[in-house]
Amino acid sequence: MNEIELRSVTKTYGGHLAIPGLDLDVAKGSFVTLLGPSGCGKTTTLRIIAGLEQASAGRLSLGGRCVYSSEDGIFVPPEKRGLGFIFQSYALWPNMKVARNITLALTEARMPAAEVNSRLEDALSKVQLKGLEDRYPSELSGGQQQRVAVARLIAARNSILLMDEPLSNLDAKLRTEMRKELKRLHAELDATTIYVTHDQVEALTMSDVIVVMKDGKIAQQGTPHQLYHEPANLFVAEFIGDPKINILPGHVGGDARGPRAMFADFSMPLDEGVDVDGPVTFAIRPEYVEIHTRPAAGAVAAVVDIVQPMGSQTIISLMVHGHPITALIPKFAQDLGQREVWISFNPEHILVFDRDQRLCARRKTVALRSYGVIP
Repeated sequence: MNEIELRSVTKTYGGHLAIPGLDLDVAKGSFVTLLGPSGCGKTTTLRIIAGLEQASAGRLSLGGRCVYSSEDGIFVPPEKRGLGFIFQSYALWPNMKVARNITLALTEARMPAAEVNSRLEDALSKVQLKGLEDRYPSELSGGQQQRVAVARLIAARNSILLMDEPLSNLDAKLRTEMRKELKRLHAELDATTIYVTHDQVEALTMSDVIVVMKDGKIAQQGTPHQLYHEPANLFVAEFIGDPKINILPGHVGGDARGPRAMFADFSMPLDEGVDVDGPVTFAIRPEYVEIHTRPAAGAVAAVVDIVQPMGSQTIISLMVHGHPITALIPKFAQDLGQREVWISFNPEHILVFDRDQRLCARRKTVALRSYGVIP
């Protein structure tokens, strides 16, 4: 069952078409992340769902109830949609103490005092703010203020949660901790969550489904595994992953063995049905680039440029036939001991793109079709 449904939703600002007709289904109980660069339409989409902005056309349903329809003239205001919302700026009342910030909506709804106090105690306990309920927001750290915003969401107990880049103002360590807290919150409340971010690490670690957006459209949607390992196009391939995926120019040719994609001294077979003859683009994740200290079968000569140890992993920047390549090795290394090395690629992990679209194996095509990515 879908908890949220958008049908042909558009949004224009003057003469600018920000969202040119969006269709999106969000299953009940799922954690869905809208991911993309600034200006891609993800926050606008979230605000339309919340009712903070009105779409220009289309239809929106929440829990089977239509809350917006341009055709029928329906617009349900945000306070009547039964949503919980966490903003990037926390949106706390500076003149109210922590307890009041958390329970304001409950008391305004004339909820019995015993129930309000029970929810307050439960929320404070879950975000580890016990003992701080009498402080003002200005007396709290940034991380504690964010926890107050989360506690307010817990106390409201809404079935649909909307989160607009809630961790972007936190330091790296606290972001990691809060990712766990938000994922735990989603599970404990059995809620349907839509999370907006430009940080692909947040999307990969928290989501059931990621919706990658570009220019107001869905570039691809699927599980984190599908988007990382089976991107439908170059935009998704380059946007997902850190370090970024390696991009290399290649071409397709054929011989008695069938069609093959080639780069420098490396070549790999393609499906028999591939009908491409000319330039293509190779893409391979850094962790699938294997480094050899001596010549090996199928390996390409490379020169080490920069070595960046990160603790448990090391990023190796190399040059191959005038093209930069990044390798990621699972150990701490400050120096490889030599500048001239050889690298090889496992064909199972190489993606080949014709223009922007991926030439994929039959088993991967089926998986992508199931998400409506490939017509």
